[in-house]
Amino acid sequence: MLGKSQPLVGLDIGSSAVKLVHLSEKGGSYTLENFGIMELDPDAIVDGAVMDAGHVADAIRSLFASHKIRQKQVGISVSGNSLIVKKIYLPIMGEEELSESIAWEAEQYIPFEISDVHLDFHIMTGTDDATPNGQMPVLLVAAKKDRVSELVTLVEEAGLKPKVVDVDAFGLENIFCANFGVGEHITGLVNIGASATNINVLVDGMSAFTRDISMGGNRYTEEIQKGLNISFNEAERAKRGEMIEGIDNERVQTLVQEMNSEIAAEVGRTFDYFKTTVQASQINKVYLSGGAGKTLGLVHQVGERLGVPVEMLNPFENIQLSGSIDDDTVKDASPYLGVAAGLATRRVSDR
Repeated sequence: MLGKSQPLVGLDIGSSAVKLVHLSEKGGSYTLENFGIMELDPDAIVDGAVMDAGHVADAIRSLFASHKIRQKQVGISVSGNSLIVKKIYLPIMGEEELSESIAWEAEQYIPFEISDVHLDFHIMTGTDDATPNGQMPVLLVAAKKDRVSELVTLVEEAGLKPKVVDVDAFGLENIFCANFGVGEHITGLVNIGASATNINVLVDGMSAFTRDISMGGNRYTEEIQKGLNISFNEAERAKRGEMIEGIDNERVQTLVQEMNSEIAAEVGRTFDYFKTTVQASQINKVYLSGGAGKTLGLVHQVGERLGVPVEMLNPFENIQLSGSIDDDTVKDASPYLGVAAGLATRRVSDR
Protein backbone atom coordinates (compact mmCIF):
# COMPACT_ATOMS: atom_id res chain seq x y z
CA MET A 1 0.00 0.00 0.00
CA LEU A 2 2.81 2.41 0.78
CA GLY A 3 4.36 1.72 -2.61
CA LYS A 4 1.13 2.66 -4.37
CA SER A 5 1.35 6.23 -3.06
CA GLN A 6 4.90 6.65 -4.31
CA PRO A 7 5.36 9.80 -6.42
CA LEU A 8 6.38 9.48 -10.04
CA VAL A 9 9.18 11.33 -11.76
CA GLY A 10 7.64 13.64 -14.34
CA LEU A 11 9.26 13.06 -17.75
CA ASP A 12 8.35 15.48 -20.54
CA ILE A 13 9.66 14.26 -23.91
CA GLY A 14 9.55 17.31 -26.15
CA SER A 15 10.70 17.96 -29.71
CA SER A 16 13.79 19.89 -28.63
CA ALA A 17 14.61 18.47 -25.19
CA VAL A 18 13.69 15.97 -22.50
CA LYS A 19 12.86 17.40 -19.11
CA LEU A 20 12.43 15.76 -15.72
CA VAL A 21 11.03 16.93 -12.40
CA HIS A 22 11.05 15.02 -9.10
CA LEU A 23 8.74 16.26 -6.35
CA SER A 24 8.17 14.97 -2.85
CA GLU A 25 4.88 15.53 -1.06
CA LYS A 26 3.99 15.77 2.60
CA GLY A 27 0.74 16.95 4.08
CA GLY A 28 -0.48 18.27 0.75
CA SER A 29 2.62 20.42 0.17
CA TYR A 30 5.21 19.74 -2.50
CA THR A 31 8.98 20.11 -2.43
CA LEU A 32 11.13 20.21 -5.56
CA GLU A 33 13.82 17.58 -5.05
CA ASN A 34 15.42 17.51 -8.49
CA PHE A 35 15.01 18.70 -12.06
CA GLY A 36 16.93 18.53 -15.30
CA ILE A 37 16.87 19.36 -19.00
CA MET A 38 18.79 17.70 -21.83
CA GLU A 39 18.59 19.02 -25.37
CA LEU A 40 17.97 16.69 -28.30
CA ASP A 41 19.35 16.76 -31.82
CA PRO A 42 17.02 18.87 -34.03
CA ASP A 43 15.92 15.86 -36.12
CA ALA A 44 15.45 13.37 -33.26
CA ILE A 45 11.75 14.20 -32.88
CA VAL A 46 9.94 15.93 -35.76
CA ASP A 47 6.33 17.15 -35.38
CA GLY A 48 5.90 14.82 -32.43
CA ALA A 49 7.13 11.73 -34.29
CA VAL A 50 10.23 10.01 -32.89
CA MET A 51 12.76 9.73 -35.73
CA ASP A 52 15.78 8.57 -33.70
CA ALA A 53 14.59 6.48 -30.75
CA GLY A 54 18.13 5.43 -29.81
CA HIS A 55 19.29 9.03 -29.44
CA VAL A 56 16.24 10.01 -27.36
CA ALA A 57 16.56 6.95 -25.11
CA ASP A 58 20.27 7.72 -24.60
CA ALA A 59 19.39 11.31 -23.67
CA ILE A 60 16.84 10.12 -21.10
CA ARG A 61 19.32 7.68 -19.57
CA SER A 62 22.01 10.37 -19.43
CA LEU A 63 19.61 12.84 -17.84
CA PHE A 64 18.62 10.43 -15.06
CA ALA A 65 22.24 9.36 -14.51
CA SER A 66 23.64 12.91 -14.39
CA HIS A 67 21.07 13.89 -11.76
CA LYS A 68 21.52 10.62 -9.83
CA ILE A 69 17.83 9.77 -9.91
CA ARG A 70 17.26 6.15 -8.98
CA GLN A 71 13.47 6.24 -9.17
CA LYS A 72 12.47 4.32 -12.32
CA GLN A 73 8.71 4.90 -12.29
CA VAL A 74 7.72 7.87 -14.44
CA GLY A 75 4.75 9.76 -15.76
CA ILE A 76 4.76 10.76 -19.43
CA SER A 77 2.34 12.68 -21.64
CA VAL A 78 1.05 13.07 -25.19
CA SER A 79 -0.24 15.94 -27.30
CA GLY A 80 -0.74 16.92 -30.93
CA ASN A 81 -2.79 15.46 -33.76
CA SER A 82 -2.74 11.94 -32.29
CA LEU A 83 -4.88 13.19 -29.40
CA ILE A 84 -8.51 14.29 -29.10
CA VAL A 85 -9.80 16.06 -25.98
CA LYS A 86 -13.46 17.03 -26.15
CA LYS A 87 -16.18 18.08 -23.74
CA ILE A 88 -19.35 16.16 -24.56
CA TYR A 89 -22.80 15.73 -22.99
CA LEU A 90 -24.19 12.31 -22.19
CA PRO A 91 -27.24 10.96 -20.34
CA ILE A 92 -26.73 11.00 -16.58
CA MET A 93 -25.21 7.71 -15.43
CA GLY A 94 -22.64 6.38 -12.99
CA GLU A 95 -18.95 6.01 -13.71
CA GLU A 96 -19.11 2.22 -13.88
CA GLU A 97 -21.97 2.30 -16.37
CA LEU A 98 -20.22 4.91 -18.49
CA SER A 99 -16.97 2.92 -18.52
CA GLU A 100 -18.88 0.04 -20.10
CA SER A 101 -20.49 2.21 -22.79
CA ILE A 102 -17.84 4.88 -23.44
CA ALA A 103 -16.53 3.24 -26.63
CA TRP A 104 -19.99 3.27 -28.17
CA GLU A 105 -20.73 6.80 -26.93
CA ALA A 106 -17.39 8.13 -28.21
CA GLU A 107 -17.66 6.88 -31.79
CA GLN A 108 -19.53 9.94 -33.03
CA TYR A 109 -16.93 12.32 -31.57
CA ILE A 110 -13.66 10.62 -32.55
CA PRO A 111 -12.28 10.94 -36.12
CA PHE A 112 -10.26 7.73 -35.66
CA GLU A 113 -11.32 4.09 -35.55
CA ILE A 114 -12.29 3.38 -31.94
CA SER A 115 -10.16 0.22 -32.05
CA ASP A 116 -7.11 2.40 -32.81
CA VAL A 117 -7.33 4.62 -29.71
CA HIS A 118 -7.07 4.45 -25.95
CA LEU A 119 -10.15 6.05 -24.42
CA ASP A 120 -10.56 7.72 -21.06
CA PHE A 121 -13.11 10.06 -19.56
CA HIS A 122 -13.86 12.26 -16.57
CA ILE A 123 -17.38 13.07 -15.40
CA MET A 124 -17.28 16.79 -14.71
CA THR A 125 -18.81 18.08 -11.50
CA GLY A 126 -21.78 20.40 -11.79
CA THR A 127 -23.32 21.63 -15.03
CA ASP A 128 -23.04 24.69 -17.21
CA ASP A 129 -25.54 26.75 -19.18
CA ALA A 130 -25.00 24.53 -22.23
CA THR A 131 -25.85 21.28 -20.40
CA PRO A 132 -29.11 19.82 -21.76
CA ASN A 133 -31.70 18.61 -19.27
CA GLY A 134 -31.10 15.05 -18.12
CA GLN A 135 -27.49 15.07 -19.31
CA MET A 136 -24.06 15.58 -17.76
CA PRO A 137 -20.80 17.09 -19.07
CA VAL A 138 -18.03 14.56 -19.67
CA LEU A 139 -14.44 15.23 -20.65
CA LEU A 140 -13.52 12.66 -23.29
CA VAL A 141 -9.90 11.86 -24.15
CA ALA A 142 -8.76 9.63 -27.02
CA ALA A 143 -5.10 8.96 -27.81
CA LYS A 144 -3.93 6.90 -30.77
CA LYS A 145 -2.54 3.58 -29.60
CA ASP A 146 0.48 3.70 -31.92
CA ARG A 147 1.58 7.07 -30.48
CA VAL A 148 1.19 5.88 -26.89
CA SER A 149 2.98 2.60 -27.67
CA GLU A 150 5.83 4.52 -29.32
CA LEU A 151 6.38 6.62 -26.19
CA VAL A 152 6.02 3.69 -23.80
CA THR A 153 8.52 1.60 -25.78
CA LEU A 154 10.95 4.54 -25.90
CA VAL A 155 10.81 5.07 -22.15
CA GLU A 156 11.20 1.36 -21.47
CA GLU A 157 14.22 1.30 -23.79
CA ALA A 158 15.73 3.96 -21.52
CA GLY A 159 15.36 1.56 -18.58
CA LEU A 160 12.34 3.26 -16.99
CA LYS A 161 8.82 2.15 -16.09
CA PRO A 162 6.02 4.38 -17.45
CA LYS A 163 3.12 4.17 -14.98
CA VAL A 164 0.91 7.05 -16.13
CA VAL A 165 0.29 8.46 -19.61
CA ASP A 166 -1.26 11.92 -19.28
CA VAL A 167 -1.94 14.85 -21.61
CA ASP A 168 0.46 17.81 -21.87
CA ALA A 169 -2.33 20.33 -21.25
CA PHE A 170 -3.54 18.44 -18.16
CA GLY A 171 -0.01 18.23 -16.80
CA LEU A 172 0.21 22.01 -16.88
CA GLU A 173 -3.25 22.21 -15.29
CA ASN A 174 -2.13 19.94 -12.42
CA ILE A 175 0.88 22.06 -11.52
CA PHE A 176 -1.11 25.29 -11.85
CA CYS A 177 -3.70 24.01 -9.37
CA ALA A 178 -0.97 22.68 -7.05
CA ASN A 179 0.41 26.22 -6.88
CA PHE A 180 -2.69 28.40 -6.96
CA GLY A 181 -5.63 26.16 -6.07
CA VAL A 182 -8.94 26.04 -7.90
CA GLY A 183 -10.30 29.54 -7.44
CA GLU A 184 -13.43 30.91 -9.09
CA HIS A 185 -11.99 32.25 -12.30
CA ILE A 186 -11.53 31.48 -15.97
CA THR A 187 -7.82 30.98 -16.55
CA GLY A 188 -5.96 30.31 -19.80
CA LEU A 189 -2.84 28.13 -19.79
CA VAL A 190 -0.72 28.40 -22.95
CA ASN A 191 2.27 26.08 -23.23
CA ILE A 192 4.47 27.00 -26.21
CA GLY A 193 6.87 24.18 -26.96
CA ALA A 194 9.30 23.71 -29.81
CA SER A 195 6.84 22.27 -32.34
CA ALA A 196 3.39 22.77 -30.81
CA THR A 197 1.36 25.03 -28.54
CA ASN A 198 -1.08 23.53 -26.02
CA ILE A 199 -3.97 25.69 -24.86
CA ASN A 200 -6.12 24.76 -21.87
CA VAL A 201 -8.91 26.95 -20.51
CA LEU A 202 -9.83 26.28 -16.88
CA VAL A 203 -13.20 27.24 -15.44
CA ASP A 204 -13.04 27.17 -11.63
CA GLY A 205 -9.91 25.05 -11.83
CA MET A 206 -11.28 22.42 -14.22
CA SER A 207 -10.47 22.03 -17.91
CA ALA A 208 -13.34 23.31 -20.06
CA PHE A 209 -11.62 23.65 -23.44
CA THR A 210 -8.35 22.45 -24.96
CA ARG A 211 -6.65 22.90 -28.29
CA ASP A 212 -3.22 22.04 -29.73
CA ILE A 213 -1.73 24.32 -32.38
CA SER A 214 1.01 23.07 -34.72
CA MET A 215 3.17 26.13 -34.10
CA GLY A 216 5.97 26.66 -31.60
CA GLY A 217 9.50 27.85 -30.98
CA ASN A 218 10.93 26.11 -34.03
CA ARG A 219 8.93 28.44 -36.25
CA TYR A 220 10.98 31.36 -34.94
CA THR A 221 14.17 29.52 -35.84
CA GLU A 222 12.88 28.57 -39.29
CA GLU A 223 11.82 32.15 -40.09
CA ILE A 224 15.21 33.51 -39.00
CA GLN A 225 16.97 30.79 -41.01
CA LYS A 226 15.00 31.65 -44.17
CA GLY A 227 15.06 35.41 -43.64
CA LEU A 228 18.84 35.60 -43.16
CA ASN A 229 19.86 32.55 -45.24
CA ILE A 230 21.82 30.98 -42.38
CA SER A 231 22.02 27.49 -40.87
CA PHE A 232 19.44 26.15 -38.42
CA ASN A 233 22.00 26.12 -35.60
CA GLU A 234 23.02 29.74 -36.29
CA ALA A 235 19.36 30.75 -36.40
CA GLU A 236 18.73 28.98 -33.09
CA ARG A 237 21.61 30.83 -31.46
CA ALA A 238 20.45 34.15 -32.92
CA LYS A 239 16.91 33.51 -31.64
CA ARG A 240 18.32 33.12 -28.15
CA GLY A 241 19.95 36.52 -28.38
CA GLU A 242 23.55 35.55 -29.16
CA MET A 243 25.53 38.09 -31.14
CA ILE A 244 26.89 36.26 -34.20
CA GLU A 245 29.38 37.82 -36.57
CA GLY A 246 27.83 38.74 -39.90
CA ILE A 247 24.24 38.45 -38.67
CA ASP A 248 22.08 41.57 -38.43
CA ASN A 249 20.62 41.47 -34.91
CA GLU A 250 18.00 44.13 -35.72
CA ARG A 251 16.71 41.97 -38.57
CA VAL A 252 16.57 39.01 -36.19
CA GLN A 253 14.48 41.00 -33.73
CA THR A 254 12.13 42.11 -36.51
CA LEU A 255 11.55 38.49 -37.51
CA VAL A 256 11.01 37.52 -33.87
CA GLN A 257 8.39 40.24 -33.40
CA GLU A 258 6.62 39.15 -36.59
CA MET A 259 6.39 35.61 -35.23
CA ASN A 260 5.21 36.97 -31.87
CA SER A 261 2.34 38.63 -33.72
CA GLU A 262 1.50 35.40 -35.55
CA ILE A 263 1.43 33.33 -32.38
CA ALA A 264 -0.52 36.00 -30.47
CA ALA A 265 -3.09 36.09 -33.29
CA GLU A 266 -3.48 32.29 -33.27
CA VAL A 267 -3.84 32.20 -29.48
CA GLY A 268 -6.34 35.05 -29.75
CA ARG A 269 -8.44 33.18 -32.32
CA THR A 270 -8.51 30.17 -30.02
CA PHE A 271 -9.78 32.19 -27.08
CA ASP A 272 -12.30 33.96 -29.34
CA TYR A 273 -13.66 30.55 -30.32
CA PHE A 274 -13.82 29.52 -26.66
CA LYS A 275 -15.89 32.61 -25.90
CA THR A 276 -18.48 31.51 -28.46
CA THR A 277 -18.90 28.13 -26.76
CA VAL A 278 -19.67 29.19 -23.18
CA GLN A 279 -21.75 31.83 -21.45
CA ALA A 280 -19.22 32.79 -18.74
CA SER A 281 -16.66 33.77 -21.33
CA GLN A 282 -14.63 36.54 -19.68
CA ILE A 283 -11.11 35.18 -19.24
CA ASN A 284 -9.53 36.61 -16.10
CA LYS A 285 -5.87 35.82 -16.69
CA VAL A 286 -3.55 33.91 -19.02
CA TYR A 287 -0.28 32.20 -18.13
CA LEU A 288 2.38 31.32 -20.69
CA SER A 289 4.88 28.51 -20.28
CA GLY A 290 7.33 26.60 -22.47
CA GLY A 291 10.71 27.75 -23.71
CA ALA A 292 9.24 29.90 -26.49
CA GLY A 293 6.89 31.54 -24.01
CA LYS A 294 9.69 33.72 -22.68
CA THR A 295 10.58 35.09 -26.14
CA LEU A 296 11.19 38.83 -25.84
CA GLY A 297 7.95 40.73 -26.34
CA LEU A 298 5.62 37.73 -26.60
CA VAL A 299 3.91 38.17 -23.22
CA HIS A 300 3.16 41.79 -24.11
CA GLN A 301 1.79 40.96 -27.57
CA VAL A 302 -0.43 38.15 -26.32
CA GLY A 303 -1.73 40.47 -23.59
CA GLU A 304 -2.51 43.17 -26.14
CA ARG A 305 -4.32 40.73 -28.41
CA LEU A 306 -6.40 39.22 -25.59
CA GLY A 307 -6.94 42.36 -23.53
CA VAL A 308 -6.33 40.50 -20.27
CA PRO A 309 -3.36 40.19 -17.88
CA VAL A 310 -0.72 37.75 -19.20
CA GLU A 311 2.38 36.53 -17.38
CA MET A 312 4.83 33.65 -17.39
CA LEU A 313 3.82 30.70 -15.23
CA ASN A 314 6.30 29.73 -12.55
CA PRO A 315 5.52 26.05 -11.86
CA PHE A 316 7.33 26.31 -8.52
CA GLU A 317 5.75 29.58 -7.34
CA ASN A 318 4.37 28.04 -4.14
CA ILE A 319 6.49 24.89 -4.03
CA GLN A 320 9.40 24.59 -1.63
CA LEU A 321 12.89 24.00 -2.96
CA SER A 322 15.11 21.38 -1.36
CA GLY A 323 18.33 22.70 0.14
CA SER A 324 20.45 21.42 -2.74
CA ILE A 325 18.63 23.48 -5.40
CA ASP A 326 19.81 26.94 -6.34
CA ASP A 327 16.95 29.43 -6.63
CA ASP A 328 18.40 31.28 -9.66
CA THR A 329 19.04 28.02 -11.53
CA VAL A 330 15.49 26.77 -11.14
CA LYS A 331 14.14 30.23 -12.02
CA ASP A 332 15.98 30.14 -15.37
CA ALA A 333 14.74 26.61 -16.09
CA SER A 334 11.16 26.97 -14.86
CA PRO A 335 9.56 28.06 -18.18
CA TYR A 336 10.55 24.69 -19.65
CA LEU A 337 9.38 22.54 -16.74
CA GLY A 338 5.63 23.12 -16.41
CA VAL A 339 4.47 19.88 -18.00
CA ALA A 340 7.14 17.75 -16.30
CA ALA A 341 6.24 19.33 -12.94
CA GLY A 342 2.57 18.52 -13.47
CA LEU A 343 3.42 14.92 -14.31
CA ALA A 344 5.48 14.76 -11.10
CA THR A 345 2.31 15.41 -9.05
CA ARG A 346 0.90 12.08 -10.26
CA ARG A 347 1.14 8.87 -8.23
CA VAL A 348 1.74 5.23 -9.09
CA SER A 349 -1.82 4.43 -8.01
CA ASP A 350 -3.39 7.06 -10.30
CA ARG A 351 -5.76 5.83 -12.94
